[in-house]
Amino acid sequence: MDDDVRHELRRLRARAYGPDADIADDPVASERLSVLEELERRERSSPPPPTPGPDVPAGPTASDVDDVAGDPGDSEAPEDEVPRERRPLVRSRRQLWAWAISLAAVTALASAATALTVTFVPVSSSVGAPQVGTLESDPDTETPAIFGQRTGAERAFKDFYGVTAFVGFAQVDSTENLSPCVYLLETSEVSLRGARGVSGDFVYGGCGAGVFPATVEFVVAEGMPDAFVERFPIGTSVQFVFDGENVGVFADRG
Repeated sequence: MDDDVRHELRRLRARAYGPDADIADDPVASERLSVLEELERRERSSPPPPTPGPDVPAGPTASDVDDVAGDPGDSEAPEDEVPRERRPLVRSRRQLWAWAISLAAVTALASAATALTVTFVPVSSSVGAPQVGTLESDPDTETPAIFGQRTGAERAFKDFYGVTAFVGFAQVDSTENLSPCVYLLETSEVSLRGARGVSGDFVYGGCGAGVFPATVEFVVAEGMPDAFVERFPIGTSVQFVFDGENVGVFADRG
């Protein structure tokens, strides 16, 4: 089978098995495809021909195939030739659908993988620091004016190594929605000034939003109360989390 015949076979197969298959509506082309595929099967099953010498004819050419199969434009076979059985196209259609479905599945998986790897980079939501304590409520301590307008939900907690925590719900935007907030003040300043105001070496605060809790986190540095530094040495990462009811303390050093 020479290059012209193989090219014709590839073209007919594309019309039969490709995504734009249309050979089912062309009986002449279908018959031609059957002839060429039969010729290819015979060629594969037969031993390779000897190298052509000066007296040995070369393999079949396009004209030889036409002589065997007849003119593709002639729709009538010679009377003395038994019509060849056409390979049914139903199996070819099934193969086409299977190919299309598998291609769609691969495309969908590739698209999902691309979306996951290109749209965003995953970020861990927690460093896994252990909880080292839970603050205890102190109903006798008045909440300072740092919360602004009182809602009645403000609460104070007992001293925690020289630090006092206050929680409540404050308006943090132009809407009327209230967000949970937590503030950390120096206990000695709270005792001196009461609810009039705050000062001291530090004031930490943070508010939550929706499902996200109010948190305050910092690295212990100079200026923190001595008791706090003794419990959490300088350089320790500390976090206070208000879950709407309790305040938990987390640290990277237990």
